Formats: sequence, structure tokens, C-alpha cells
Amino acid sequence: MTTRRSYFLTVAITLAIIAFLSFSFGAAENKTVLYFFWMEGCSHCAKQKPFLKDLKKDYPSLEVVDKEVTSSNENLDLLKEMAKEYGQGSNRVLVPTTFLGEDVWVGFTEKIGDQIEEKVEYCTENQCINPLVKLKGEEAVSETSGTKSEETIDVPFFGTVNLSSTPAFLSTAIIAFVDGFNPCSLWVLTFLLGMLIYTKSRKKIIIVGLTFLAVTATAYGLFILGLFSAFQYIGQLLWIRLLVAVIAFTFGLVNIKDYFWFKEGVSFTIPEGLKPKIADRFRNLTQKSRSLPALVGATFLMALGVTLAELPCTAGFPVVWTGILNTQGVSGATFGILFAIYMIIYLLDELLVFGTVSITLQSSKLQEEHGRLLKLIGGALMLTLGVSFLFAPELMTDFKGSLIVFGAALLGSLILVMFRKKVLSLFGNE
Repeated sequence: MTTRRSYFLTVAITLAIIAFLSFSFGAAENKTVLYFFWMEGCSHCAKQKPFLKDLKKDYPSLEVVDKEVTSSNENLDLLKEMAKEYGQGSNRVLVPTTFLGEDVWVGFTEKIGDQIEEKVEYCTENQCINPLVKLKGEEAVSETSGTKSEETIDVPFFGTVNLSSTPAFLSTAIIAFVDGFNPCSLWVLTFLLGMLIYTKSRKKIIIVGLTFLAVTATAYGLFILGLFSAFQYIGQLLWIRLLVAVIAFTFGLVNIKDYFWFKEGVSFTIPEGLKPKIADRFRNLTQKSRSLPALVGATFLMALGVTLAELPCTAGFPVVWTGILNTQGVSGATFGILFAIYMIIYLLDELLVFGTVSITLQSSKLQEEHGRLLKLIGGALMLTLGVSFLFAPELMTDFKGSLIVFGAALLGSLILVMFRKKVLSLFGNE
């Protein structure tokens, strides 16, 4: 099996995993639910409406249930029932009244607004009870309103994991899949394996290959964990959105540029001046005189150096992914599972290439045209994620919205491929 064929097999396997993740975890969303009761002609209600609208922009997982009480006896009765449940009494109707988690606010002032925002931020990171569930019970809400209960599982070493946020799993699977086909990391791996083949030692290929992949994956994983921790430290979701959007736009536009003008101008690739040095270190690994410990040690040091060299080429997707998870309030055990899924899918293509070479002792280099196409797909996805993150962050908290974002990236890539082929054919360069 050639390396080119292994790419197609990797795509098929990874797409199957993505489909399994997308449909196994259900379509229920992990929402922070806020109930807002108001009436026409209420000045404080009118002030709270734009506040809640802006709050929802900053916290995409926030769901505001809007209830006007003068035009609906059902809404009025619900307000009275909730007020009684929250210890406010049910004889007088006071608006605006806001219910969130275990808290209730009557009226609206700047101080109340700050309190509501603090509670929303808390509920984004720590699941708060739906006020309707508090009133009627989870089973009653499910039967009467179709609200789905949270889906959780107990995972060894991770604890209880919330699986109700399908968009987070879908985003993780697709972003990791595209990130795994990064031309920089694939070039390094195929070049290394190609040189090891000349030793005609399957043992050396396995030792060097597994050590190399383990070290680079560990370093990359630590980099991702560092990014996630940094975003949690920043805390301000608006700043995270702006930072991630800028990085996504930058990486996206540069990678799309590389599809048309490969390595011309600014380009996120391994610098040409470093490639001869990397090649020299790879040649040193093929020396027959090296003992097994020396071979592992040399591979370890070389893998660390290569990871640093290719980091500017690979850093974009981890930044976007960790930014998405932070704005969606993902943390704890759920993040642990998502991180494990990301690393497995990210490594899948490299493991398949390594396995193919180990068995067949045959390899082929990554061609420039393949690199162009991978750059284009990655750039298009980066660009659509950046646009979504900046102007419509709510799309990434919805299953259908996530599919729209990823579908737009794929469609844009196909259009640009057809455009380039048309231009080349017109000028007789194809």
C-alpha cells in the first residue's frame, strides 16, 4: 500500500469516527437557561431587553426564555408559579422578573445587571438548573415541553462527563481531522520514514517512528493544554473571541494565499533554511553504530526540535479549538474527553502512514500539489471559523449551525479549486 493510498484510507476511517461521534452523543445542547418575564409599557423591562441581548452575544450558550405576561394568561400563571417556588409569593405580579439557576431578581438596575452577568458566567462553567425543571421537575418538563435531560456518563479517571453538547464533539472531531493533515507535520514524518527505509531495518523504523510520534504528540498536547489554561485565565469571553478571530483570519488568509502562491511572501511553513538541518539530523539517526538507548535519546531530542520548528505552521487550529471550548463553557472531565478525542484523530493519519511504511518498507514524499490542497482546506476552515466566531458565535453552539460553518468551508474550498483549474487551463498551464 502506498502512502498516497493510506491518505485515502485515513480519510475514510476518520470520517467514520466523526459520523459516529456526531450521531452517538445526541443533539441535545448544554444551555444556560434564563427566564425573563416582562410586560408592555414597563420602563425597567425595556432597559433589560438590550442588556440580555448583549449578554447572549457574549455568552452564546445562554438561552433567554422571553415571556410577556399581559398578552398570555399562561405566561402570567407560569410567573406566579415560579415566584412562589422561588419564595417570592404569588399574589402580586412584579416585572421584570428574572429567574436563573437558584436565583431570582425583581426589577432591573445596573447592580442587578452585574449580578445577572456574574451568575451567567458561573452557570456557563458550572451547570445550573433550568428554572422550569426546578418548578416542574425534570420528568414533567421532558414530557410537556420536549426538553431533553442532560446526557452524562461515568468515565474511569475522568469522572462524570456531560455528553449533551454535540456541537463541541462535532467541532473537535472535524478540527482535529483537518489539523491532522497539516502539510508541515506530514512532510517531516514522510521525510523521516523515507530516510529510515534505506536502513532496511524494520526494527529501527518502529523504534524511531514511535518515539518521534510520542514526543511530538506529547509536546503538541502540552501546547494545547497551555492554550486552554491561558484562555481560562483570561476569562473575558469578548477578548477571547476577538483574539481567536484575529488568529483565525490571519492563518486562514495566509493558507489560502499559499494555495495560489505557494510559499510566496508570508507563509506558515517550516523555514527553508531549517530543512537542511532537519535532514542532517535525520541522516544521523540512520547511523548503524548507534545503540538502542542512544537511538531513542537522539530521536527524542530531534523530535523536540522539530516540534518547535513546525509550531508556527500548526498552531492555528489549537488556538481556535481551545477558544471555542472556552466560550462554550467546556471544562473538567468533558474537556478531558474532548482533548483525548482531538489527539486520537489528530494522530490517526500519521499513525496510518507510519504503520504502512513499517509493514511495506515503502514510502513516498508529500507532493507540492497535495500541500497546496491541504493548505486550502485548512485555510478555508480557519476563515469560516473566524467569521462565525466574530459575527455569529451562536452558530458553534448549535448542531446545524456547526454543520453550516464546516459545510461553507468545504464548499468554498471546492469553488477555489475549480477557479484555479479554470485559470490554469485558460493560460495553458494545466
